[in-house]
Amino acid sequence: MMKQTASGTGVGAGYLLVAAGAGLLGGGASVLRQAGVMPDHGIWPGLEHVHAPLMLLFVVLPALVCGFSNLWLPRALGRTGMVLPVLNCAGLGLIALSGILTVALGAQLLPVLLWSAGMLCAVMVVLATIFDSRADFEDVRAFSPFVWGEMLASAVLLLTVPVLAAVMTHQLLSGASADILPLLDGFAEPVTLVTLLAGFGLVFEAGARGSRFSEKPVVAIMATTASASVIIWVRGVFAHGLAASVQQPGVLTSPENAVLSASTLASVLLAALWMAGTWRSRLSLRVPMLWGLGFLAIVSTGWVAQLMQGEGLHSALELGAVYATFCGLYLWRGESRGYWYPRLPAILQFVLMAAATGLSFSPLSAATQIWSGALLGASLLCFLVTMGMSLFQNRKAESDHVGASAPSAMLSSSEGTVQS
Repeated sequence: MMKQTASGTGVGAGYLLVAAGAGLLGGGASVLRQAGVMPDHGIWPGLEHVHAPLMLLFVVLPALVCGFSNLWLPRALGRTGMVLPVLNCAGLGLIALSGILTVALGAQLLPVLLWSAGMLCAVMVVLATIFDSRADFEDVRAFSPFVWGEMLASAVLLLTVPVLAAVMTHQLLSGASADILPLLDGFAEPVTLVTLLAGFGLVFEAGARGSRFSEKPVVAIMATTASASVIIWVRGVFAHGLAASVQQPGVLTSPENAVLSASTLASVLLAALWMAGTWRSRLSLRVPMLWGLGFLAIVSTGWVAQLMQGEGLHSALELGAVYATFCGLYLWRGESRGYWYPRLPAILQFVLMAAATGLSFSPLSAATQIWSGALLGASLLCFLVTMGMSLFQNRKAESDHVGASAPSAMLSSSEGTVQS
């Protein structure tokens, strides 16, 4: 049967641009508010109001799931491109339009419904591409950790996004309050789960060149956590509504705490497997590995806060999603595609981001907030310089740490680096 496929590079870049734009607007508003220089006119007050939806819906998910799947998935599966290209472009268009409307109109029902339709289109393309690769019996490769993470994260979104859209539609038809921010807060648990799955998939992929991991325990933990958490969350929404766990955060048996507890346990087990695979391995602190270790360090901080205070993992995974995104970007540009990028500004970016992160975990005075925002801005500037130089020269890496044997790095991980 003739299947229509298309390169996902342009669509993947589009998703990353959407995530970058939403991150700059939402993060910029947050930095201005922390520094006490937020303008009281123009779009800035509205951006501060929609900061949470921007970061929740338009940064984490488009980057970790939609963007990296389009950029990386065909190569990881040995395919020529993504299937269903028209549906793929439609998903990007709907999500981009939803982001524009969210900035212009605020967090309202129409932008969220458009986002839901676009996200469903995107994850259906991801799942169809993965399942289609198994239909080719002439060349079937074992899935890499990245592929497993993207597949399970897409499955979680496929099952939870319709629930969010249904609750929003019910609120519209019943004439309830037009404020949907509490409902979006209730959707934070699936986003946390997606961040866990996609983030650890990228972290395992970053260490796959120098370590050997056991595939079956990793897949079992990811799949069990995904399925159990989705069932718990959907059942809780149908029984109590999306905003119930937000209104009663102290209830130990709430769906929110159950999902976060499952995510905490899965994080501990996956990190233990990663450390066991890298123990006594000869690992070089390549740029993607630095971001992967930063992801693990932040998630570990979230474990401690979750166990000691009953909260903290959700916010830690949100911040960890930033580290996982940069890990994936450098891993894709350098070791998967084999292109050169300057290591010094890339390492400087990580150092500045780590310093800003350290300040954000401490009680912040006004001066410390300004320093944290300044370090974050300098880190993003270093990233722009790094990627700008890489894209401007656009040359293949030779024998440096970034891209030696880069074109085969991703395929080697799916052909034998992950052992079952």
